[in-house]
Amino acid sequence: MCISAQGGFVIIDVSGYSSHQLSDSYQDFGLLCARRKVRRALLRTGDEDAYAHYALRDVLRTIALIVGIPLRFRLAVVASSDSIMQVYANMQQELRALGCDARVFRVERQAAHWIGAAKQPARPVAAEAAA
Repeated sequence: MCISAQGGFVIIDVSGYSSHQLSDSYQDFGLLCARRKVRRALLRTGDEDAYAHYALRDVLRTIALIVGIPLRFRLAVVASSDSIMQVYANMQQELRALGCDARVFRVERQAAHWIGAAKQPARPVAAEAAA
């Protein structure tokens, strides 16, 4: 599973995932948001298809508008390429309108600092909580 918890925030690591795997991972993250109070999340990307990342926007929009659960968390995206950075820059305004304070970074250390990450070892999030 690509979702873990560290220092009071959630890490979603989708680096190298196929479009299908991205969609599944973002659905798992969406369920985690709906079932638990996610306040801070860090998203690691890789060399995957940049446009497949719009699946995250679609999942978060569904949670906020259809399910009616407000998004009140910070999302730090570590973009590994210019194309992924552009996709998230395009989504930023819409995610903020849904209550998700999203920012895009090129360096993970800066992203972790922005979300207030404490240095603690990562631990997997229970599968039943994310499924």
